[in-house]
Amino acid sequence: MNGTDIALTIISVLGTISSILFAFLAFRRNDKKDTKEDAKNEGVILSEIGYIKSSIDRIEKNLDRLEERYSNLSNKIVKVEESVASAHKRISEHINDTLKHGGHNHE
Repeated sequence: MNGTDIALTIISVLGTISSILFAFLAFRRNDKKDTKEDAKNEGVILSEIGYIKSSIDRIEKNLDRLEERYSNLSNKIVKVEESVASAHKRISEHINDTLKHGGHNHE
């Protein structure tokens, strides 16, 4: 082998090694970029999940307050119905007593 053949062989070996090196560096660069984008996307998703969770917590608190108000109103309605029924019974008894005694009140 002469000097030219040796030089061409060295150049071709260096070219192959440099191609492999550049491919590896490009892969690492893209891998870091992909990792960075994935981390950014994950952060956005976690942030949105946190927002959804806080919204659900607010909705649950509002539902609890509404349930309490509904329960209070329901209890008041029951008391009013009982009061109306009691008043109706007293009025009916009074009317019946009045009719039995000929329209005269005997108290």
